[in-house]
Amino acid sequence: MGMLFVFTGLGLLLFIGAVAALIWSIRSGQLDDLDTPAMRVLNDDAAPRPPAPPPATTPSEQPSKTP
Repeated sequence: MGMLFVFTGLGLLLFIGAVAALIWSIRSGQLDDLDTPAMRVLNDDAAPRPPAPPPATTPSEQPSKTP
């Protein structure tokens, strides 16, 4: 029976902590703009990468001249 009071108290403290964290995040502006960061990825204007150089061929990869 004593554990019931302990777990009830811990659950209540956890709930109060979660509500306090939610209120803090709302007041500090954490939840103000959820769309702009996601759209910023789509509007990325980075310069394109230069093409990769062709792979070097070794003598064993070159076609043989004898039939």
